[in-house]
Amino acid sequence: MNFVIIGPGYISQRYVDKTVALENARVVAVVGRSEDRTLEYAQKHGIPVCGTELKTVVKRSGAQAAIICTPNAYHHDAVVAAANLGLHCLCEKPLDISRERQNEMIEVCRNQGVLLAVSYMHRFHKHLRYIKALIESGALGRILVVDAAMKIFRGPEYYAASSWHGTREIDGGGPFIQQGSHIVDLVLWLTGKYEKVLDARRFNILHDIEVEDHGYAVIRFKNGAVGMIEVSTVCRGMNSQTLDVIGTKGHICADLERMISFDVEGHSPPALEPDEDLFTLLIADFIEAVESDRRPLVTGESAKTTTELILDIYQKAGPVIEVV
Repeated sequence: MNFVIIGPGYISQRYVDKTVALENARVVAVVGRSEDRTLEYAQKHGIPVCGTELKTVVKRSGAQAAIICTPNAYHHDAVVAAANLGLHCLCEKPLDISRERQNEMIEVCRNQGVLLAVSYMHRFHKHLRYIKALIESGALGRILVVDAAMKIFRGPEYYAASSWHGTREIDGGGPFIQQGSHIVDLVLWLTGKYEKVLDARRFNILHDIEVEDHGYAVIRFKNGAVGMIEVSTVCRGMNSQTLDVIGTKGHICADLERMISFDVEGHSPPALEPDEDLFTLLIADFIEAVESDRRPLVTGESAKTTTELILDIYQKAGPVIEVV
């Protein structure tokens, strides 16, 4: 499969590196807003075709699919443009920052007969897939509590280096919709749909930005469980993302690397092989889904629900509480 990269920013380099490692994929083109920067990027990565106009680049390169790596608020325009050219779309998370634009992206891809996938790649972790299977089998009984926490650090240079990180208009918010959307997605993937945001708060504690850098939400899920999601980019020296699932027959605590605590009636934690590279798995799943005409692991529809929960959290929380 021949890919065009839309948006030659930092995250796009991960996709280029991992696509090169696959025998059945290659990046044949890149499109960006700056002609000089896009040419420099193409030369650095050995990409044969580049430019600022997607239609022309696609015609010259023979691209069949697009990897969208633009800032959050620009995902919609890139996906719609690519889909209308007949390209299958693999979009960076979140799908978009607007409910309405997400719906349009999904509808356009459906009408054009192209696949839309979103890069919530943590769903590929073996131990998390095992936990999901246990939940779905009923091994944990009735799920009572699902808690998640992301505690990481972003220094002031992270926000200063970009014109859009930490903005409402382009980023869409702070860690809930940016870094923390991965953990929100995992909670929904493991438990199913949510019913209601019971409570939420957003704080600005450390950074000079217009959105939250710390926050929490209490969620009621469709399966009856309740849980708290906490996200933060103020935790210096920390890089922690944890999930706790508690049912009537046991509990599991896990991070993104392993199961930390496991106590489930009649079950022992399996010995699992180390995960392969998640970007590689994501791209390989996308290609296989296109070639076999099946749904990818992370569909546009499921990614849409993740954004909807985040937007409901923002609505419930109201304005950011300034603590600085």
